[in-house]
Amino acid sequence: MSRNIFSRMTSDLTGMSDNCKVIPPSEFKNCQAQSYVFTEMNEKLYFVLKSTKDEYAFTNIGMIHVDGEKAISSKRQILRYNYFEHTPTNVILETAGTVDLDVEIKFTLGQNFSIDVVKAHLEQLTVLYKILTLIGMTKHEYARHWALVERSFEHSRDAVGRLSGTGSASSEYRAILQHAQTELLAAYEKYHPQEYDAAFELYLS
Repeated sequence: MSRNIFSRMTSDLTGMSDNCKVIPPSEFKNCQAQSYVFTEMNEKLYFVLKSTKDEYAFTNIGMIHVDGEKAISSKRQILRYNYFEHTPTNVILETAGTVDLDVEIKFTLGQNFSIDVVKAHLEQLTVLYKILTLIGMTKHEYARHWALVERSFEHSRDAVGRLSGTGSASSEYRAILQHAQTELLAAYEKYHPQEYDAAFELYLS
C-alpha cells in the first residue's frame, strides 16, 4: 500500500503522471467523457487522450474536457468546446528528443491547450494533429465561401430594392427576394455545419 502511494507521489513530482495516453476505441466505454456525449444528437466519440486526472475526448461535434484538479481527487469539471463555435487554430505537434519521455500537442480551441502525451503514442497523436488541422482548414474555407454568399445576397437585395416599386412588378421582385433568402439559409447550413465526421473518418477509418 505504502509503495503504491510512494510511486504515485514520485510520478506527481516528476510530472509523468500528467502524461496522457491515447485510449483505443475498445476502451471508450470506460472513459468518463462517454457519459457527456450527446448520442441523441448523433454525436460520436472518435479520439481520447487520458491522464491520471484529465480526459480530452474529441467527437464529431467538439472536444469534451474532463478536468481533474488532482490525480488523487474524484472531483471533476466538465468543459465543452464545440467546433461550431470554436475553430481549431495554432495546432502544433512537438516530437520528442532523445531523452524526452513525452511528446506534446498544442492548439487553440476556445482557449489554449498544451497536452503532454507518452512518447510511444506519437503516431496516434500525429493523426489527431492532422484531424484538428483539417477541421481548422475546412472551417476557414467555409468562412470564405460564406462571405462570398453574403456579398452576393446583399448585391441581389439592393438590385431588387432599386427595381421594385409599385404595380405588378413589385410582387415578382418580392418573390425573387424570398427565393434568394431561402438560398441564403441553405448556404448558411452548408457552411456552418455542426458535425465534422469526415475529418475523423478520413484518418481513423
